[in-house]
Amino acid sequence: MLKNNYQSLTGLIGVAVLLALLIAFVPEKHQSSSIDDEWIHYGHDASNNKFSPLSIINTKNVSQLKEVWNYQDSKEGSSILFNPLIVKGSMFAFMPSDKLVALNPETGKLIWEFIPDSTDVSTWTRGVTFHPGKNGRPDALLFVFGSTLYSIDASTGKLIKDFGEQGKVDFYTGLSVEPSMKKRVHVTANAPGVIYGDYFIVGCKVPDELPSTSGDIRAFNVNTGRLEWVFHTIPREGEFGYTTWPKNARQKNGGANCWGGMALDEKLGIVYVPTASPSFDFYGADREGENLFANCLLALDAKTGKRIWHFQTTHHDLWDRDNGSPPNLVQVKHNGKLIDGVALVTKMGYVFMFDRKTGKPLFPINEVAVPTRSEMPGEKPWPTQPIPSKPAPFSRQGFKPEYFSTITPEVTQFIKDQIAENKYNTGIYEPPSLDGSLIVPAAHGGANWGGASFNPNTGVMFVNAIDMPWFLQLKDIKSLKKDNDESGENLFKMYCSSCHGADQKGTNFGPDISVKVKSYVRENLENFIKKGAEPMPSFQHLPQQQIDAITAYLKGIDEVADKGKLPDADESATKEPYGFSGYEFFKDPNGVPAIKPPFSTLNAIDLNSGEILWQVPLGFDKKLEAQGIKNSGIFNRGGGIATAGGLIIIGATVDQMFRVFDQKNGKILWEKELPGSATAVPSTYSIGKKQYITVAVSPNPGKGYYGGYITFGLK
Repeated sequence: MLKNNYQSLTGLIGVAVLLALLIAFVPEKHQSSSIDDEWIHYGHDASNNKFSPLSIINTKNVSQLKEVWNYQDSKEGSSILFNPLIVKGSMFAFMPSDKLVALNPETGKLIWEFIPDSTDVSTWTRGVTFHPGKNGRPDALLFVFGSTLYSIDASTGKLIKDFGEQGKVDFYTGLSVEPSMKKRVHVTANAPGVIYGDYFIVGCKVPDELPSTSGDIRAFNVNTGRLEWVFHTIPREGEFGYTTWPKNARQKNGGANCWGGMALDEKLGIVYVPTASPSFDFYGADREGENLFANCLLALDAKTGKRIWHFQTTHHDLWDRDNGSPPNLVQVKHNGKLIDGVALVTKMGYVFMFDRKTGKPLFPINEVAVPTRSEMPGEKPWPTQPIPSKPAPFSRQGFKPEYFSTITPEVTQFIKDQIAENKYNTGIYEPPSLDGSLIVPAAHGGANWGGASFNPNTGVMFVNAIDMPWFLQLKDIKSLKKDNDESGENLFKMYCSSCHGADQKGTNFGPDISVKVKSYVRENLENFIKKGAEPMPSFQHLPQQQIDAITAYLKGIDEVADKGKLPDADESATKEPYGFSGYEFFKDPNGVPAIKPPFSTLNAIDLNSGEILWQVPLGFDKKLEAQGIKNSGIFNRGGGIATAGGLIIIGATVDQMFRVFDQKNGKILWEKELPGSATAVPSTYSIGKKQYITVAVSPNPGKGYYGGYITFGLK
């Protein structure tokens, strides 16, 4: 086990005095008088380890937690997945009604609010980036909403007018999107960027279907908004990786973007960037090759954007295996030596570990032969895929018979019959087909954007995971026209009810939209459906006539009268010949995931040895518990944080519970039912001698809760 490097200074008074005298000479970007007490960055700090050195709340007293304050929105809005920052006496948070607020972190009282004016559809934002002001400049918040990058004065909530144009930068800047295509190729950001010197380095969210654009990594000047450098994730001709695509891939393809978040080693000047799959996710006949730098962990020079090293975790991705988790900068002991490493958890349930400087794997990674036979025209799956030898996967691999649900013999037989009758593939790397596949882990994970937390004092990583079978089926776009005469209600049930419920009231897999959807301007609602919003997929492959019918149904518009007012259009917006069935889990006839519980887990992994220390169910399904099936686990998204007090603090689950686990054994030490789901990453901080824990809680119309932030502390 690792000890904190700073423990060796304990008791050395002379050294402590010397450090105190020298601190004035530390470069300003390294100064933070209370970094241990604050939560200054998405994931706590630039290492993205989601670890707090605070221990005022610990395993001995956490049972005494109580609610301190609750800041609720004033009207209904969307789910919030935001990790609030606490820095210099303010908490910065994003509300369901799409406004950024500054709160007093001790009382929850509002200080200011900022309402972004971007009219572009935005996806759920998960954070904001804080930049301490220098040379008389104000502290700034760098914030992406819609397709606009804002620079906001952290003290006042006002735009910093000498940044870009009156405080704003067009977020299409530096990307290969023609102005005429902006309405079809939507660009925004889910995760905040990182600051290196005067550079704001950031990824982006681009469409998963075509048309799309290359999700290039960009650095903007934090003071002026000027574009400083661009790394092309789909290489230009002459750049390394260009030959892993067909010619002119930048003009035809897209994706390979970073939407999960980054980590920064400021001392080395290296930013670690995980990238997503190419667009379109599930059919790659038009992108033959490995497709660098999609599905990679990139190590880039933070000053210039030049590639130092890379590793591709999925070659020629056909399964939406984005690297959606931010990497962790870790220090581990291997072969008797302390190594500065970088670890990446994936949707596959793998942990890839590398030397931070060189990219050398810390445990061997094997290229394993996988199926290459595809029935899809022109498809050429890559013949091998990388699988780490250690740690072992923290999610089940493939939908094997030993994993089939045994709730009743009838359910088990149902699963066997469905697979046999429909010729479903069940392996982890079976190419997608028109017949369909049952895949474990799913496109949701394994791990997802919540990522992992890491305790540097013990070398142990903690990661939550989903363990449910996913039904993936390709769809011939032309064949979808046969449903053009279906009503909007029926089309909604076909495409949307598995997540939102037939009554629009939501399920374990998607939110209640029954009220919110009616507040959308129809054009914005149509764009939202076409472009998607993680985890909701894009539906731009649907014929326009079906989009019109669905929006009319959701808005409560008479569809018959509506058809006469809209132009005749039955073509889909996508350029692909195939779409896919959506992100639907494979369930038994009673709507229960067709796999043995648990459906989700919390895992502890010793990164020194590569061994899984423990694995426990995360959450529970109330309906199953009533049937006597306890500790089932339940769908989760978001992540947890670890503390020096020996705690793992996590919401994530859709059972609306907030929990604290013991790092040593996975035992639940405290839990609290919330008015909504806390599917976000919490934050913890201290003021005086009191430690607080804050988490975003999404709206729950059924309980009259508009969503907001709830903070806990000791009694």
